Amino acid sequence: MTRSRAAALFAATAVLPLLALTGCGGEAEGAATTNAAAPASADLDLVEAGTLTIGVDATYAPMEFKEGGEVTGANVDILTDIAHRLGLTPEFVDVPFAELRDRAAAHRIDLTGSSVTDKASRQTNVDFVDNFYAGEQLITGAGDRSALTDPMNWCGLTGAASEGSTDADIIHSQSAICVAAGKAPIGFVDVGFTESGEEVLAGRADFGVEGLPAAAKMVADSGGRLQAVGKPWQAQPWGYAFAKDRTNLRDAVQRALQESIADGTYDAILEEYSVQDGALHTTAVNGGA
Repeated sequence: MTRSRAAALFAATAVLPLLALTGCGGEAEGAATTNAAAPASADLDLVEAGTLTIGVDATYAPMEFKEGGEVTGANVDILTDIAHRLGLTPEFVDVPFAELRDRAAAHRIDLTGSSVTDKASRQTNVDFVDNFYAGEQLITGAGDRSALTDPMNWCGLTGAASEGSTDADIIHSQSAICVAAGKAPIGFVDVGFTESGEEVLAGRADFGVEGLPAAAKMVADSGGRLQAVGKPWQAQPWGYAFAKDRTNLRDAVQRALQESIADGTYDAILEEYSVQDGALHTTAVNGGA
């Protein structure tokens, strides 16, 4: 199992408290209560027999990213463990984030392995097995940016995020609120995941929005040039996505994930990447609202 020796992501970001969780996302559907490995089965309808083909946009440290040319991260290690529990070989294939769910729905991959927020609007063509829980975080350059804790003060400024993500949705939604209130819209810079800080430091954006684990790492790695402003908000489960007609595969992965949670493997992986505060105690199908 490839592991990154990620820095202590949250140590330098005391303003980034995650919610303490006691079973987020509801009760698991068919959760396993033993540590016995689930056998691979022909009825999983895999893209390639004996292989769990996982689509991943490996640009989102510390959850999924490349290090020395290898795909690694918390999600990569969790899914490697799940594949082995199912008696399968994991294969991670590069897929742009915007295409992940469509490729899963079309059976071009078995599931998505990136950090995708599970929400109702995304459940139209895929089902999610929830695997993590986190919110979104505002980041800015150094200095007093406390006024930005009120999103109405974003009006007329420019935000950076990755289009098609929950991060970008937040900026666009707030911009519409600004316009409805007679204020200037929020400018938008479309960037890759974890690149909003570069736009802020270059002066092309006033703030960025990133998922909490990525934001924490960006702040910790910035040498004091970036900071988190305010607390995370809109916390929701993140999940692995499956085509809606692949319920056997979905349920097998959910059972394997629940086994990993039960025997402590899942927690150990999250602790290695310093993202244990986003751990679930049980997993659900389509637990996002």
